[in-house]
Amino acid sequence: MSPEEIAERLVKIAQHNEAVHRHNAKIDRKIERLKQAIQELTSLQVELESLRTNKLEHGGENVWKGDVYREHKRKVGHMEDDVKRLSSLIGDTFEDYSNKIRRLRAEKQSYWFF
Repeated sequence: MSPEEIAERLVKIAQHNEAVHRHNAKIDRKIERLKQAIQELTSLQVELESLRTNKLEHGGENVWKGDVYREHKRKVGHMEDDVKRLSSLIGDTFEDYSNKIRRLRAEKQSYWFF
């Protein structure tokens, strides 16, 4: 190769590597945001798991008047169902974010060398 061809090749390599760097940096920023979201989801999941609904049912039927106890138990049951659904949604979202991170890592480009 002539010196001019080598210089031309080095310029092309530099241009390519600069574009790859910008592309990979954009992917890294997306991955970082997804990791932060996963951390927040994990924190929410821990809070949900720490809810203790069994203590909401104390007192027994003798303390409650009329249908109040049954209504209370029904509302507690609905809340427990909501917590389970929310926990499931958080798990699904966590899995989606993890899959997206894997796909983004696969999209990263390689640098050229001489």
